[in-house]
Amino acid sequence: MGVKGKLGWQLKTDKVSKVLFQANYRELMNLLMSTSASVDEINTKMKDIGFRVGETLLMDYADKIREHAVDFHQFAKTLQLAYKVNSGQEFSSIQISDDKRTIKFTDEKCPVCHGVVITDMPGLQYCALISGVFDAVMKLRGFSADSFQESCRATGDDVCTWTLRLLA
Repeated sequence: MGVKGKLGWQLKTDKVSKVLFQANYRELMNLLMSTSASVDEINTKMKDIGFRVGETLLMDYADKIREHAVDFHQFAKTLQLAYKVNSGQEFSSIQISDDKRTIKFTDEKCPVCHGVVITDMPGLQYCALISGVFDAVMKLRGFSADSFQESCRATGDDVCTWTLRLLA
């Protein structure tokens, strides 16, 4: 990030405490865990919440984005910037498939599940909120795509990985 970007991040971007965010997120997950019948139901609810969050974020930032992605694979840069603005860090890696119909985002230090360890809920996608945000951005920008969390540090994986696929 250049000097201009660092200044913008420090001075112009609204921030919330990481501890506050994680505490709220953890309590939301605890509520879903105690009121849901299955891990799949928790994942679906969290992804739905993420979709609504994504709608809000996109509406808030749409006017600030100078150039909108035209092709699906161009969203890799847009979503990297959005992740940076909202989490304070970039994805560790981004991979675009040769046919440009799949994008994989990986974070080795995911701010959503940092410090969380869950060993008794196989299949839980603790960071499914991110998938929902991706879905909202894709839908609102006119792309038929889906996303899912492929791996999660909270449930024992080495990294958090989200995959976006262009459907049509």
